[in-house]
Amino acid sequence: MSPEVILTGHQAAALERAASQPVVLLVQDTTSLNYACQSADSGLGSLGNRADQALGLWLHTTLAVDETGTALGLMQAQMWTRDRAQAGIAARRKKRALVEKESQRWLTSFEESIRLADLLPQSRVINVADREGDIYELFAKAAQHPRVGVLVRARHNRRLQEEQTGLWDFITNQPVAGQVKITVPRKPGVVSHPATLELRFGAVEIHQKNSALKLWIVEARQSGVSAAKAICWRLLTNQPVNDLAGAVEKVEWYRQRWRIEEFHRVLKTGSQAEARQLETVARLKNVLAVDMIIAWRVLELTRLSRQSPDLPATELLTEDEQKVLCAMCSAFAGRRTLQLREAVRAIAQWGGFLARKSDGEPGPMTLWLGLLRLNDYVNAFKIYSKSCG
Repeated sequence: MSPEVILTGHQAAALERAASQPVVLLVQDTTSLNYACQSADSGLGSLGNRADQALGLWLHTTLAVDETGTALGLMQAQMWTRDRAQAGIAARRKKRALVEKESQRWLTSFEESIRLADLLPQSRVINVADREGDIYELFAKAAQHPRVGVLVRARHNRRLQEEQTGLWDFITNQPVAGQVKITVPRKPGVVSHPATLELRFGAVEIHQKNSALKLWIVEARQSGVSAAKAICWRLLTNQPVNDLAGAVEKVEWYRQRWRIEEFHRVLKTGSQAEARQLETVARLKNVLAVDMIIAWRVLELTRLSRQSPDLPATELLTEDEQKVLCAMCSAFAGRRTLQLREAVRAIAQWGGFLARKSDGEPGPMTLWLGLLRLNDYVNAFKIYSKSCG
């Protein structure tokens, strides 16, 4: 048993969901899992650059998302631990080859995107990364595989030889091509709010040693607020940006990157993955693979029940789960079908959601706990049905 084996079925189903999409965004990001209660001999490594820091493991996931923000499924999960005996090695990173660094994870995700693109011939496949993924080797790999797009938020103010200036100055000097209005998702300490972004774009050529790559850069800068508080996304891509529509498209792709941050948050808060207590890192990785599948389901149940409340519950629930809900909830007496929102609220009430008028919609924690109870009820229903017939 391994995480790869556990995820196989989920990934196959995700691939089926992706097959009908004109654009599939493969969003990659890294998070850490802190197993504070584990013993030092469990095989876990340090979460920092010092040997005495908290024990845990690192997780780099690639989540398939469509253009509307629907999470289609988890396509890859890289897990590793840092050897505490190697603490401080990051200071010598410039002397090591990329394959010896943790930065290789960004290229490993892109290589998986190449494989998936061959299985999705009708879809545009775009690999999306945040600033840590701003690595020359990633763009170089993309240049060798034009079938797969790459979109990365720029981190480095690279020197542009042709322009005799830096990347930041180049894009700032481009004319404003237009505006786009977005809703900024909420995050800790910041409520969701609207924002107007001014868009600029242009073609650039970046260099490293004796090689050069042609890319496009799009800047989305918030207007009407101070520079210190303004959103400023500078996006590098190998996909052509020739007009305002092309620039808006790239910004919309990048906006879907927040879905993987939500996925990691649900994994930690809903499934409480960091509370797992198993003896070895191998066992922790296996249960983490199970937790990730359930976290994806909770993520989509939460989102779809809010955005499309009238969808049939069977969009994300099985027929057996719907039957159990109808049988056990007095509010559904005599019914055989449910809408997604009412089903999700009923499940969450089994997890502690009170469903008062002032409570809003259930969150991932109560939904996760409710799904655990629903799973028990469904298993009991199957055993009873088998014994009776």
